[in-house]
Amino acid sequence: MTVLFTTSVAGQTPPGLELSSPSGELLRTVTAVVDPAATDGRQHVARLQGLQPGSTYCYALRGWTARTGLRTAPRAGSGEAVHFVVFGDSGKGTPGQLAVRDQLSQAPFELILHTGDVAYDAGTLDALERTFFDVYADHLRNAPVFPTTGNHDYRTASAAPFRQVFALPENGGELGRERWYSFDFGDVHFVALDTERRLEAQRRWLARDLAHNRLPWTIVYLHRPPYSSGDHGSDRAVRRAFVPLFERHGVQLVLAGHDHHYERTIAINGVTYLVTGGGGRGTRPVGSSWFTAFSESTLHLVAGRVERDTLVLHAIDGTGQQFDSARLSL
Repeated sequence: MTVLFTTSVAGQTPPGLELSSPSGELLRTVTAVVDPAATDGRQHVARLQGLQPGSTYCYALRGWTARTGLRTAPRAGSGEAVHFVVFGDSGKGTPGQLAVRDQLSQAPFELILHTGDVAYDAGTLDALERTFFDVYADHLRNAPVFPTTGNHDYRTASAAPFRQVFALPENGGELGRERWYSFDFGDVHFVALDTERRLEAQRRWLARDLAHNRLPWTIVYLHRPPYSSGDHGSDRAVRRAFVPLFERHGVQLVLAGHDHHYERTIAINGVTYLVTGGGGRGTRPVGSSWFTAFSESTLHLVAGRVERDTLVLHAIDGTGQQFDSARLSL
């Protein structure tokens, strides 16, 4: 696990990060260092090594924060359930965003996925602080977040603030460092793609990544949707670049944002596509197409559970009501 935090002024030396058991036994103290990705010397990083899979730990910055908990990913092949939530286009601190945020407390999860446009209007450091970290602070203390970039995140310095404030896997190669990446969480292989730049380079990387995956479930998430009946519609360039690889390598689920609605497709050559762009920025009208199984224009998040040979999805609106669900099987 990696813990990122900022101090109020540059040069301030933070206390050690204390890792403990749920019963309160101190396991070790980890020194936080200035994050080299930061530009102002205020961002710090503490890396917790040697943690056991599928286990609960507690941590605190000594004298600065209260002790809180985290749970590590299950061991691959264990069959243990993986719970995640996903949303996108999450807003500017609007009432709609806060309503969707409040539903996170009703959905159990171990990790958060974000399908892009994290910080409106232009992905600045200030916007990231106000419209993401301030809004989701209570949840980010206890669960890791794995976002991908949207077009609005790219409006400031080619998404440099985005890459600064998140500690993301760096297995995308030199061109794709913290732009596209993959990681394993229990029996699920997650892949984040960047639909704003360099689709051909990503296509080559994705072919290698999926060919090496041995886990039973693969979930891909990106910003611009290959299939959508909304305002922006299906992104043909994204479809040409990636969909043949999704189908060839048995990807079961692809999550997207960009269009501000909810839409679930039928299985297209074995792949189900989901647009979840109703995280709080607002909604836009959505119709239906030959590929649509269900669509609705509403603010929402999606909660997912993967366990052994089943993946269950629940679409939950800003009032806490489930308005769609789906079950996928291996």
